Amino acid sequence: MGLDVSIGISPRESLADFAEFAAGLERRGVERIWLIDSQLAMKDVYAGLLTAAQRTTDIELATGVTNVLTRHPTVTAGAIAAVAELSGGRAVLGLGSGDSAVRGIGARPSRIAEVEAALRFFGEVLSGEEGEWEGRPFRLPYPTPRVPVHLAVGRPRMCRLAGRLADGAVVMGPAQPDLVAEQLTWIDEGLAEAGRSRSELEVSFVATTSVGDDEAAALDDVRSWASAQARLLADVDQLPEALERHRDELVRAKEGYDYREHLSTRADHQESVSDELARTLAIAGPPEVCAARLQALLDVGVDNLVLPLMGSGRTERMRVIQEEVAPALRL
Repeated sequence: MGLDVSIGISPRESLADFAEFAAGLERRGVERIWLIDSQLAMKDVYAGLLTAAQRTTDIELATGVTNVLTRHPTVTAGAIAAVAELSGGRAVLGLGSGDSAVRGIGARPSRIAEVEAALRFFGEVLSGEEGEWEGRPFRLPYPTPRVPVHLAVGRPRMCRLAGRLADGAVVMGPAQPDLVAEQLTWIDEGLAEAGRSRSELEVSFVATTSVGDDEAAALDDVRSWASAQARLLADVDQLPEALERHRDELVRAKEGYDYREHLSTRADHQESVSDELARTLAIAGPPEVCAARLQALLDVGVDNLVLPLMGSGRTERMRVIQEEVAPALRL
């Protein structure tokens, strides 16, 4: 099992500072950085990955995640190929249907069929072959190291799609073992449909975690991320009981969300989320509480944990997780 991190480059942060931070994560043993693609809220994902590639030697560099609506797939293929070249083959393409980057410009996320077409296209083109997009053939005009494609998933059809076609699945949603187990079941159904084994797919879970003896402060720390998740859950028809009782909060989170402040710990819209809902969606509290909840997720069967590092003090956040939480995990 690896510990990955998910981060975005703040508008107030220089690319040079981010590259140095990435080098520090590598020194701490982090295996992969998932860099958020949200052009209205953060600095450019590919500029960030390229600067990080120049300051690191081993850590994998991933889009966390991109889409096929704000950039044409051939543009994305060329951009991630550049990261692969400069990093010596350490690039990973994280792909999704589109969230803040897409909704922020008034567009709708891709349909399942479009995501499937994108997975097939990137799988071929980023392996040096010819791929097809919207009926036209394309091929990169130069050789590139193979780039694995991981799909961000949550609901049944996307989970099954990842099982059928992706190199990895980035599972998003509430940090509740019973719900994650159901998502893994959907992924397994896709694997079975394609005749693939579980060993052919890496499954990561995005586990937003804030460690601290002051639970109120820890909950405040994860509230912005929780508001982003709450807004996504507002459109789900059938929710488990643990979430259904928060339906009104979920709707308020969706109605009041400002994509210009996506995942910002200063965002006004985070106030729509109560302590109870934040506690349900994310992991917050003393080290032993966080370790127990993370272990429960690992026991369900995920391969990796992706830990979002939000707001200021990211180096200290990572230190606390690695030194006070990780040693208690059965990896």
